[in-house]
Amino acid sequence: MATVVVGDEKNTSRPPVSYIIHKELLTSASPFFAAALNSTFAEGLDQTVRLPEEKPEIFEWFLQWLYTGSLTVPGPAYQAPHLPHHMVHAPTPWSQLVQADAAADGDLRNHVGSPKYFLLIDLYGLSDRLLTTPLSNHILSSIARLSEATNSVPTPSDTRILYEHIRSSAPLRSLILDLFAYKKTDKLLETHKDEWHARFLRELVVKLKRPGPEGIARHSLVAWRPSSYSSTKACEGCREVLKPGVSHDKCVACDRAFCAGCVRRSEGERVVLGEDTGGCKPWTGRGLCARYHEHADGEECP
Repeated sequence: MATVVVGDEKNTSRPPVSYIIHKELLTSASPFFAAALNSTFAEGLDQTVRLPEEKPEIFEWFLQWLYTGSLTVPGPAYQAPHLPHHMVHAPTPWSQLVQADAAADGDLRNHVGSPKYFLLIDLYGLSDRLLTTPLSNHILSSIARLSEATNSVPTPSDTRILYEHIRSSAPLRSLILDLFAYKKTDKLLETHKDEWHARFLRELVVKLKRPGPEGIARHSLVAWRPSSYSSTKACEGCREVLKPGVSHDKCVACDRAFCAGCVRRSEGERVVLGEDTGGCKPWTGRGLCARYHEHADGEECP
């Protein structure tokens, strides 16, 4: 067993908390703990690591992931209400499905079902400092999933945590910038009057003003040919109706279609040209790992 003391001993109002943890779990998950506990320095001799700058409540989330491999807790299984025989095929009410989904996320959401982005951003910072890349990737995936499930983005005060406590090269910054660039945030601007971080606003403006391949070449295209006018589509690039019996291209993720004039082929890959800014969301599907996750050489998400 190893001891981890979290919190500042000089802070009398919030004294540090000691945790007794299985050493093998710590060292196998975190190169930081492996270097500390397997060294000949004081930490290795005492089998005690002190983290005075960290918060106990955030470290306990790290422990949950360390012992369970997850940040969520299984909510109560959804029980369909008893229905009369003639209504047995009635669809489940949407509000009940939303409540069941929120319950499965446990304390990652607040009492009204909104994601606790501040908690996940803080936890990402801890994970980054402990070098637990699998946890960092898990947090990125959780933020992307919660954003899609609730159609929400972090608040202005969350951007202050992001830019004051997270390293500048962290993929988390790219993910949150993308969420703001893609999603409609009118309601957020109306309901949150606190101040944004100035650097976040600058980088968001740069992202919105720069078209480039990042904004227009994010579709995964395959060859597609409609059989009739009833199955054809309009090209998302030039709006021309794509004629049946003629080969075109369609995105396997968002189902948008493109004519040959709006697509070029480079090194065997089809890339969309023009001003298509609606496209596939980079934090969904196969693009999530490629764009935001960090892996050692040769590793990838299962």
